[in-house]
Amino acid sequence: CPVSQYRSWIFVCAGLAAGLFAQIGQAGTLQLTLYLDIDARQFLNASHQSILIVVPNPASEADNTVIALTLPPPIADSMKLIIEPDSSLYIANGTVSSVDVINMGLITSVLYGNAYSFNGVQINGDGKSKDGTVGIYYEAPSNSQPLITGLALFMYDSASGKPSAPSPINTFTLNRFQSRYISQPASIIWVLVGSDISNGSVIPTGVFKSATSYSTYSNTSPRTRSTFQLSRYLEVTFNAQNQASIHFDTSVNAFAPGPYPN
Repeated sequence: CPVSQYRSWIFVCAGLAAGLFAQIGQAGTLQLTLYLDIDARQFLNASHQSILIVVPNPASEADNTVIALTLPPPIADSMKLIIEPDSSLYIANGTVSSVDVINMGLITSVLYGNAYSFNGVQINGDGKSKDGTVGIYYEAPSNSQPLITGLALFMYDSASGKPSAPSPINTFTLNRFQSRYISQPASIIWVLVGSDISNGSVIPTGVFKSATSYSTYSNTSPRTRSTFQLSRYLEVTFNAQNQASIHFDTSVNAFAPGPYPN
């Protein structure tokens, strides 16, 4: 019947869409080449803006997005961003809210399909998890509070070398005596520029724009006031060789696909 045919078409399309993007880890090391001509470098250096990297999938809770990495000025005419496939799990020191910065405390390497537990002191292996996820159970000590956890990846400018710690890519609340299952990140990143933003900043997802050139967000409370500036983002996917290239277009003050036109 027409209804059953329509449903079959939906299931086929959903399956194709799910297979479009490999997961980080399955794809291997990702390499992104960023090209910046003299006009681009002068603009970013003069405006004190950094290149920002986001891993948007899986999304953080509470409609937030984490700025995983900032590459501040001075910026070279080209750079190669490396994203390594191995993932880590972190437990943050303290709580995290919008327009805040994740302060990773405990960090441990993890494998997808495995489960782990945190007893308030250390992260321990705890058997099998759901396929394609990392499971973390909070074996909470008495009088403990909910904590912040998430995934982290090593990403860096190849000229600077590998840092001592990975970068947080998302953030989730883990309640006492409950388990959180976090999916393996997809091989998709957002690249943009901005100012007054640090590594691990937690930003409301609603301020990220792909169609307008700039958005500015400010948050005011009786004690603090935070403001930052963002360009529109470019969503980057990687080819079969795990590579991609982009360039900074000063006509829109944002990144565009591929190298500069000849």
